[in-house]
Amino acid sequence: MSADIAQMAPARKAECPAQTQKRNAPSRWWTRAVRHWQRRKMIAALAALDDHILDDIGIPRGQIERVVDGFDDQELRMQPVRVQADTKEKDLSCADLRRAA
Repeated sequence: MSADIAQMAPARKAECPAQTQKRNAPSRWWTRAVRHWQRRKMIAALAALDDHILDDIGIPRGQIERVVDGFDDQELRMQPVRVQADTKEKDLSCADLRRAA
């Protein structure tokens, strides 16, 4: 049966490893750059959280970078939930409601 599978598999052209590395170098560079950017954004998002929230999710503030280093690509793509901390937006909406009434 293994002979049948080998015959059905398409023949691949042997490539020189140096050619493969040259062809994939821009792709590898881009992947590393995006991953580094995502890592920095995740660290910044976690560092912006309150200490109580970090304690709730089990991350000590001093170990945020170590925890983020353990994330895989899918976890680094997660988007943090945005909390509206701007009081100006709340004041404007209250003022608009007062004018409307």
